[in-house]
Amino acid sequence: MKKLIYFALTIISLGLTTSCSSDDNNSGSTKNKETITNEVLSQKEGDYTFKVYSNVKEFYAPSANPIRVEITDNNDPTNKTFINTKMTLMMHMPSMQHSAPMTQLQPLAGSSNKFLGELMFTMAGMDLSNNYWAITIETENKGQKIKTEIKTTVRQGNFVKGANYANTDRKTLQGFNYNGARYQAAMHEVKNPIVGNNPYYVTIYKSTDGGMKFPVSDEFVIDIDPRMPDMGNHGVGQVIPSLVFNTNTGKYEGKIIFNMGGYWYINLLIKDKAGNIVAGQFVPSDSQVNSEAFFDIMLKND
Repeated sequence: MKKLIYFALTIISLGLTTSCSSDDNNSGSTKNKETITNEVLSQKEGDYTFKVYSNVKEFYAPSANPIRVEITDNNDPTNKTFINTKMTLMMHMPSMQHSAPMTQLQPLAGSSNKFLGELMFTMAGMDLSNNYWAITIETENKGQKIKTEIKTTVRQGNFVKGANYANTDRKTLQGFNYNGARYQAAMHEVKNPIVGNNPYYVTIYKSTDGGMKFPVSDEFVIDIDPRMPDMGNHGVGQVIPSLVFNTNTGKYEGKIIFNMGGYWYINLLIKDKAGNIVAGQFVPSDSQVNSEAFFDIMLKND
């Protein structure tokens, strides 16, 4: 039986607080850098070209990936009005197929041929003949319906917890089991993170219908505890309030604090509404051992 444990942080020692002071006023430079810049996939479908951009150079699993889809008329570059654009995501394996969580495509502000969405890859697949992912995109242009299926490999993520964090993949998707069901917690991109307070969003999806549907779940409470493993595993010197589920957005929302640049390991503690821990572990303030359930992020020093 899971025990009821209260998730609390204690104040970090004065030495760490002095060297890594927190910034409650969001001071520091906020640079609106575009992050979805890497062309990951491209495919021609008749007279049209579909390109998929992301913030990674290649897809890996498990991960949550913001994407931008751009559709181009190869015969008429001025033809940029595409409507009813949507996508589906499916993994194909020799004996079965299943889907994964995603955020449906929405037009980029001011554009009718560029669309933003998110893809969550739950497992790797490296054989385009019988173990791969497929992104199917449908759209309409001048009364013509267009549909394309883009196959892609997804490699296994490299989440080494050693000192060479810069050469590892970022962990943005965490799976867990609860009451006989499988869930996926997705960390949405922290855009242009700064030293100080940053908006922070997580969505939890429940796998239903044999992995073909992933409705948003509001069953949980999420606590986060950012640590710096290569700096004595210190935290941020204050308690970060639990993320609160927003029924309008379907996301658990709150803030995350960073008090210096570098690699941050974000411990996850996911509890049901009775307070029972269903994923992750409480990490004492002086512990060098982090939770098995986690996200991470690299905050660059500008």
